[in-house]
Amino acid sequence: MEVLLKIWYNIDMSTNRIWYSKNVDKDSPDLIHQTLMFGTLEEIKALKQSLGEVKIKELFLKFPKKIYTAPALNFIRNFILHLGVSINEQRYLKFTPRNIK
Repeated sequence: MEVLLKIWYNIDMSTNRIWYSKNVDKDSPDLIHQTLMFGTLEEIKALKQSLGEVKIKELFLKFPKKIYTAPALNFIRNFILHLGVSINEQRYLKFTPRNIK
């Protein structure tokens, strides 16, 4: 968990996110997305050991976040999470228009 908090704090301070908090819930979708997108493979491995791959997949799919580049999303979807389902990439890619529905 300490490794995950380290990545959370580093990302927050370097990007000046408004939602910075010292009380990070390890089940936070923001923590999961930030770690998957900006974390090292070691930090992603720590996340998987801490929460389990099933919980990470569930939160990844249930709470999409538009922070991914196309190559990063492809890598995370196919090699990190091994998702066997198709996803709406527009809900994850940061360079797509937002969906107003």
